[in-house]
Amino acid sequence: MMRIAHVLDAEVGWEQRLGMEHLLDRLPGERFAQHLFDVEPGRKSRAAGFNPRGDPRETALYESAEGRRASTIIERIPAIARLAPFTGALLGRRIRSRRIDIVHAWGTYAATAARSVHDRPVVLTLYDPRVAARKVKLLRTLAKSPGFAVSCSTETVRRRLIEGGFPPEQSAVIRPGVDFGLINKIRRGDLRRRLGVGEDEFLCLVPAPVTRESGAFEAVYAVALRRRLCGGHRVIVPGESWESERIVRFQRGLPITSPIVVAPRGVPFEQLLAVADALLITPRGDISTTAIAWAMAAGAGVIGTAVYAVAEIIAHGVNGLLFKQTPGRSMSGAIYRLLEQRDRLGKTREAARGQAYEVFGLRRYAEQMMRLYENVKAGRAAAEGIPDAAMGA
Repeated sequence: MMRIAHVLDAEVGWEQRLGMEHLLDRLPGERFAQHLFDVEPGRKSRAAGFNPRGDPRETALYESAEGRRASTIIERIPAIARLAPFTGALLGRRIRSRRIDIVHAWGTYAATAARSVHDRPVVLTLYDPRVAARKVKLLRTLAKSPGFAVSCSTETVRRRLIEGGFPPEQSAVIRPGVDFGLINKIRRGDLRRRLGVGEDEFLCLVPAPVTRESGAFEAVYAVALRRRLCGGHRVIVPGESWESERIVRFQRGLPITSPIVVAPRGVPFEQLLAVADALLITPRGDISTTAIAWAMAAGAGVIGTAVYAVAEIIAHGVNGLLFKQTPGRSMSGAIYRLLEQRDRLGKTREAARGQAYEVFGLRRYAEQMMRLYENVKAGRAAAEGIPDAAMGA
């Protein structure tokens, strides 16, 4: 039996939570024993999907829509001055006592702590190409000794690593898995009604986390303009951040009814994606694109900027609608014009949903992660036997 230690840190958000949950559900229990550790307790938001337990040494995954994982415990490891060697010493004791074979780090600090004190193989999962570019020097150092590999959610993430000098043979592209069963259940449920959205209203969503770089402000402004002129358009601004609060304050100051929908506290972001009619993913540069995978699977239209990360998954007029943003100019006009093309967007939604079944299946995700664990443990190239699912779609 292979023993896996999932190690989380403050970088963990909804994407990492879902990836870990899927492995907890899908890896066969007779072959894998999985343990969960948190090396930066108390720093994750509720929006990421974690819930503090009564015991200060423990954290729990939120209960899923199916009621699974409600009792899954994440053991807390104190972060001593946020120095990886100190944290790694405490983590190392737990890992040795449980005879862990592979450490799966879900953030760069977790990977650093795991590599600092013991020789177990480490797999790091990266979703955001900005993190890959910013942390590549650190990751090059971690990769100097054997038994280290990075699982990249997209080719853009892997490209940013290689551009920074990371060894190509120590990385593999494993597309995120999407829970189609959960999506169908949420769509059949009453979440739209609880959000206060009518069946005939067109519900948009901007990706989490909401930041200045994500272009959410201009996307919301375009929806507000569309609602003012044509009616029937709403938008969800998820999570709690300085930028989301700024957007809400701005909309309150406009002489129109605000189009913003406030999601109930504790509703996971993937459930909001399941009931949206369109995802507005409009960054000016690199961005994590797991939200696109879930939008495609849910049949939500994708409207976005033609940056590398988005264009890797979305082809204009085929499975989404893209526009080229011009530096120094607002994107609101382009977003508004694409929102007008409802029939064209509807056709791309149908194509995207069919592609999502081929590229983002949970079974494929679990099988490729198992293969990566085996490759790292055996000293093989990380991508051996792991084809990019999107290349054949």
